[in-house]
Amino acid sequence: MIKTNLQLRNLMEELTSNDSTSSAITLRDLQPRQRLIAQGQTLQSVYIIRSGVTKCLITENNEKDYILDFLGEGELVGEVEAIRHTKATCTIEAITPVTVYVISGIQFHHFFKTLPAFSAVVLELMATRLARISEKAARQQLYTLSEILPQLLATLESQQITFTKQDLSEYLGISVRSLNRLLKEDGNTTL
Repeated sequence: MIKTNLQLRNLMEELTSNDSTSSAITLRDLQPRQRLIAQGQTLQSVYIIRSGVTKCLITENNEKDYILDFLGEGELVGEVEAIRHTKATCTIEAITPVTVYVISGIQFHHFFKTLPAFSAVVLELMATRLARISEKAARQQLYTLSEILPQLLATLESQQITFTKQDLSEYLGISVRSLNRLLKEDGNTTL
């Protein structure tokens, strides 16, 4: 459930310890509930999560939030906007204390063009993300929420991170009331 990319995180560690690239990368810390990116914002930078967990969400026209993913170490955000030169399509908000590597959009393009290891990891990450989102959409179409919820709860338990009912309902695309009803039917009243 929490997506990570240790290959990119390790590559960033190498780049920050290299004299020729370290000056192009800075670090930024966020506290829980602090936003790194706001939907609709014009971005100047691309971010790679060094530590912590964030949520990636879209706010619909009806003001309801839908969580696309939970992102952890090594996950890249802002890359689509840097490549397409568009405003942020989603919001990225810290769930736990988070530290991110910050790279300017210009530097991101430079790394992408001049560092084959960087571009290979970024392309693989983007392809994996596209496949993952497609699988999630298919799963939500093929299975009922009462079938998906136990799998989701088991994943949460194995990752030892507690999410709010609000976050889980936004991830599933349902109301908190509907989530409570499903939890009661499942016999799981603790969350």
